[in-house]
Amino acid sequence: MSSMDAVFDDGTLKISRITDNGTLRLEMIGKCIIRDANDTLMPIFAKAMEEAAESQLRLMLDFRQVTYMNSSSFAPVIKVLEKARLGTQALTICYDRQQKWQTISFSAMTIFKTPDERILIDGGSA
Repeated sequence: MSSMDAVFDDGTLKISRITDNGTLRLEMIGKCIIRDANDTLMPIFAKAMEEAAESQLRLMLDFRQVTYMNSSSFAPVIKVLEKARLGTQALTICYDRQQKWQTISFSAMTIFKTPDERILIDGGSA
């Protein structure tokens, strides 16, 4: 059974929390132009990491419907990856490889992938 809740909406970026099939997914839609992205996004990501860990769910950060991200928006994503790498959290970062800017930005994060697929960077399209 699937459930969906709005988590954040600043008029340009909308984040929804979807739980389904053993995954807690944060789906992001729109443009991420937040100046203080670390202060704004990291608490949302950290709470989702805690919830996923407590419920033994894989956390998925889904950027496939994001049309633009400013440079400060990537810092919280890197922090989540680093936290997952140091811990036991199962994490998937989804991006759309059909969008050139996403491929350039997110493919660099493949250094965080783990051989056991606990951490995945997935360029499949939505």
